[in-house]
Amino acid sequence: MPLGETLITPILIAVFAAPVAAQQATDAAIDWIKARAIPIKTVEAENGFEDLQPLKRVIGDARIVSLGESTHGSREIFQMKHRLVEFLTTEMGFTIFSIEANLPEAYRVNDYVLRGEGDPDRLIAGMYFWTWNTREMKDMVEWMRRFNQEGKGRIEFTGFDMQVPDVAMKEVVRFLEGADEDQAGAARAAYKDAKKSAPQNEFGVATGTFPAKAARGKKVTFRGWIKTDNVRGYAGLWWRCDGPNHQVLAFDNMASKEINGTRDWRQYSLELMVPAETTNINFGVLMAGQGTAWFDDLEVLLDGHAFKKPELFDFDFEADAIRGFFIPPLRGYRVELDADVSKSGKRSLRLRSVDPPSAPSTEDFKNVVAACEEVQKRLAGSRADLVKKHDPQDVDWAIVNARLVVSAMKLRSGNAVVRDAAMADNVQWILEQRPGAKIVLWAHNGHVGKQAFAMGKYLDRKFGKDHVAIAFATAKGEYQAIGKKGLATHPLQAPPAESYEAAFLRTGLPRFLLDLRQVGRDDEDSGWLSKPHPFRLIGALAMDSQFTAAVLPALYDAVLYLEDTTSARPLGP
Repeated sequence: MPLGETLITPILIAVFAAPVAAQQATDAAIDWIKARAIPIKTVEAENGFEDLQPLKRVIGDARIVSLGESTHGSREIFQMKHRLVEFLTTEMGFTIFSIEANLPEAYRVNDYVLRGEGDPDRLIAGMYFWTWNTREMKDMVEWMRRFNQEGKGRIEFTGFDMQVPDVAMKEVVRFLEGADEDQAGAARAAYKDAKKSAPQNEFGVATGTFPAKAARGKKVTFRGWIKTDNVRGYAGLWWRCDGPNHQVLAFDNMASKEINGTRDWRQYSLELMVPAETTNINFGVLMAGQGTAWFDDLEVLLDGHAFKKPELFDFDFEADAIRGFFIPPLRGYRVELDADVSKSGKRSLRLRSVDPPSAPSTEDFKNVVAACEEVQKRLAGSRADLVKKHDPQDVDWAIVNARLVVSAMKLRSGNAVVRDAAMADNVQWILEQRPGAKIVLWAHNGHVGKQAFAMGKYLDRKFGKDHVAIAFATAKGEYQAIGKKGLATHPLQAPPAESYEAAFLRTGLPRFLLDLRQVGRDDEDSGWLSKPHPFRLIGALAMDSQFTAAVLPALYDAVLYLEDTTSARPLGP
């Protein structure tokens, strides 16, 4: 879940209405898990496959194996996925690897994997997202290169994500300039407008995590002073309450107040009831569009009583550094303390755009997307003529990149649902280029799962039993993620007693894989597993609320459990 996934976007779509079962696993359930668990001797690759042989029954004849991860920064999970890629490639005939990274950028790593072309460190970094820029990823890429060099078989490195259109645009234009100058001109014009577009629902943001326990069942008033300068969009405060499975229970971002233009200091506020079932609260300040906004003297009231925890939040922004609010790395905005402008005291928080002040209107942006769609349709429509003069692979590469541009622009316009559907389409396209091939996918648990609107669900619809989804779980240790001080190591919270991880920990097995398709909803021994229980779910950002309700057998075909994990190791000196 890289790049576009901030704390404002829910990680998962809610699919279960039932509350979390507050029941620990029964002794019978623990015995059932132990009896069917496939023990794993090590997470490290190149240690043989004797312990992994039973996985052949789990995977069967599937063409697609999706490997999830409970965090984007766990070393042992990454190592185990490397080992599984080695096993699937060597023992089960898988020849394509594909990762949750932008499609054309990931394909550049393939140049090194297949032919040794390029610097692997730079190619890995070229996939944008810090979570893949690790020693664990480098180790796997180097293994792939050796595997191909030694003639043991063939493994390709690909990607299926579509969040950034820049390289895809270049690929489309490059092909068309040598194939159809008329189409090339239309593509250059459409993409020029797309590159400079910044629709108003792109935003800069500062995000805090509020103690959910303190606010549950209460009326929250969040207020603060805001000053604006030439804001073309809006500025505001925001508050969001999440429930089980990260569904949004309550939300307000002041968009309707239209705080824009140039205004002197004025106090604004929002009010919400915090539902009793709230599991996580995020809040903060934001600005959508162009301009500059300042924020100062924030306050949170719970049932009318001021919440004051200066050790957690510096609501007056008087400290030397921003305290209590995380600033995600969004392109086009800067969030920083301002010692020259304040409502009171010495400082305020300033949020300003750094893009050219020419953001299109919503209608103009729709026209930009439509122009990109026209490039894609025209290119796809002329395929039959193009393949007469050009390599069909080159033609199809241009077409898929044109489609990626459209998907990325729709995502940029705020259509978050488009991403997982587009990723599934890209996986299908990759397989179509290699008829009969088998592919192993690397992504977050939230994408490989089979809940509505997730990539795993779309793949199930396309491929049925040819798709096997494997989640990862871990009980203890640390992970790498972006927190208040940037990219750092953070502790994993102890699993709640009623969680899946707590049950796995009770087995005493340090590592194992469990086929969840054996679970019987009404079975006396395994039925506990078929009910909703807390399950760890952490994305790119460090999280205080690390567990969400899930029914594992409904989401995944199998789960691979590792008792202890440590933080992934950044690639570099």
